Amino acid sequence: MKITVIISAHRKGRELECVLTGYAMQTRKPDQIIVAQDGRDPAIGAALEAVRRRGWSIPLLYQNQEQRGFGKYRALNRAVLAASGDLLLFTDGDCIPRDDYVANYVRLMRRGIFLSGGSHVSIPEAYHLRHDLLEAVRDQSLFDYGYLSAIPGFCKSANRLTRKRWLARALDVLTQRNAFSGSNSCAWRDDVLAVGGFDEQMAYGGGDLNMGLRLNHIGVRGVRARHTLVSLHLDHGRSYYCADKERANHDWNRQVRHGRLVLPRESRICDETVFNLAARA
Repeated sequence: MKITVIISAHRKGRELECVLTGYAMQTRKPDQIIVAQDGRDPAIGAALEAVRRRGWSIPLLYQNQEQRGFGKYRALNRAVLAASGDLLLFTDGDCIPRDDYVANYVRLMRRGIFLSGGSHVSIPEAYHLRHDLLEAVRDQSLFDYGYLSAIPGFCKSANRLTRKRWLARALDVLTQRNAFSGSNSCAWRDDVLAVGGFDEQMAYGGGDLNMGLRLNHIGVRGVRARHTLVSLHLDHGRSYYCADKERANHDWNRQVRHGRLVLPRESRICDETVFNLAARA
């Protein structure tokens, strides 16, 4: 079983270097990583070159595109079509994985589900902009509760970062929620293709949930394991947020939910892939 990690990137080259370093530290390496950039910021290319100079050995594909508004889902659909893995792990270019992240996704995935780590443990922007985190990623001290709890503004419990598998599993059972998170979720590639990928018309706020709803409608159930699938989010402002567009997204998601819709309104995957949905029914 092969797994492709798809990293959505925009303009954060420094953060992406930390993220890719996290994947280099994995106990179970991804079979492929695709960096899908909305836009053409040279800082992203510089981050890729920096990790390659350190002896990078994981197959790495870099895709970018002309930026036309919020184009994250267009970039992700291009990556889905290029992916070689049976499993697709979706994350962002500011989310640093713990060293057991990929191994736990592979261990827990099974047919008929998508798997989500849900919300991240965040490192405040005021801290990570002033500190070089690369060495702490390499030796994994960044994931120690003692390290994080000393950061001003950090407010998670120690259980959120536990490495005790039995405890993480027990806590996951108590906090299950059927929701897809574009920064911390994994699905079978053929399931993503079957629902036509991401809806490229959607702006920020609700587009990931939309994917989960449509997966539900072909019988794929969401399972959350946020205490097991640990990554750290380098927090930041969101200048691209628009309340009106988020409301429109939620209105559309209600229609998708109540109408049990499967295919998106607009998708590169729908344009380029032939489906046989009746065969899945």
